[in-house]
Amino acid sequence: MVIRAKFDILNFMQNTNQELIFNITNALREIPEKEWKRLFPKATIEDYGYHKTLEESRLKEFSISYLTAKRGNILVAIIPFFTMDFSLTTLIRGPLQRIILSIRKLFKRFLMMRLIFIGSPTAEELYIGISKEENKTGIFLKALDKIYEFSRIKKIKTILIYNLTNKHAELSKHLRNSGFTAMEDLPTTRLEIKEKNFEDYISKLGSSTRKDVRRKLRKSAELTKLETEVIDNIDNIIDDIYQLYMNNFNDSDIRFEMLTRDFFLNICRNMPGVAKYFITRSEGKIIAFNLCFIKEDTCIDKFIGFDYSIALKYHLYYTTFAHNIDWCIKNGIHFYQPGQGDYDAKIRLGASLIPLSIYIKSFNPMLNLLMKPIIKTIAPKKFDPALKNLGKYKNLKIES
Repeated sequence: MVIRAKFDILNFMQNTNQELIFNITNALREIPEKEWKRLFPKATIEDYGYHKTLEESRLKEFSISYLTAKRGNILVAIIPFFTMDFSLTTLIRGPLQRIILSIRKLFKRFLMMRLIFIGSPTAEELYIGISKEENKTGIFLKALDKIYEFSRIKKIKTILIYNLTNKHAELSKHLRNSGFTAMEDLPTTRLEIKEKNFEDYISKLGSSTRKDVRRKLRKSAELTKLETEVIDNIDNIIDDIYQLYMNNFNDSDIRFEMLTRDFFLNICRNMPGVAKYFITRSEGKIIAFNLCFIKEDTCIDKFIGFDYSIALKYHLYYTTFAHNIDWCIKNGIHFYQPGQGDYDAKIRLGASLIPLSIYIKSFNPMLNLLMKPIIKTIAPKKFDPALKNLGKYKNLKIES
């Protein structure tokens, strides 16, 4: 044992003295799954299986790549990134969004930019896999140089690092020193569940919200009997699921990607035990679904779909939310993350906001100079009343 330990330490010291060798690949199969799991935090929910699903799903919006770093023959870093045409209407809403979309009928690329995003598409936060034995910030900044080279080859002039949380405070400081401009991203939401049963959860909501939720649940129960099952295979109901997803996609004013049927079919196969479908039926007909990622004590409500012909009548937003909270309580889940958007309702239902930030840098000097005034104009709180008027919510926690 002592001899073995000495050999491991000597081998580690030799490797840390070796030069970093970077490589970029767009094929996940070139990265062994066990190496991915070794480098990424254990709590990462959107892991190797999630990326495998993205790769198999033939998403039109994204071109996904992975930057890897080795010392000798040891893989020490994996940094996912992707390129896409990004529309500023993703962040802008209301009348200004409609004006931009009208202009785009004549000028198709108006306020559209080809960007490199560092991070994983649709992930809850920035996940990068770097060995514990390495200087994480140091490797990331060196990796940026390689991504700069990639962007020049691809003639992409702007790089964006998105969904940074308070966990990335040190990295954020170095990015600002490297010429990146910080901007607010749409925050995500998280509800900490301490209650022992659903009635206890309801009783702790604000008075008006408590009455409103109970009224909606009661009215829904009077109109129909909703039944929800949790499954991990939707092969025989994919048409129903995808139609409900498209209903939600077309109704949303925040659109980053359009998922394919393959994504919904493959996600549970590639994330066994983690990805689960909550299927809600009325009189046997599927009228809602939630695709949730569940790991350890966290449930991420990732994608949803409703039958909008009856969504308001049956109060599907509230009935499915209530079911999910009840399910989390019964299954020992302590954190429920219902995602971005609909902030007013989620805050009233007990969720806290988790601020996310974006760091952006352009190689176009003029655009880089204009970045700060542009960012101030498109800050999310300028377009969402719930974010603009946070002061009206009592006992609201903004986690940072």
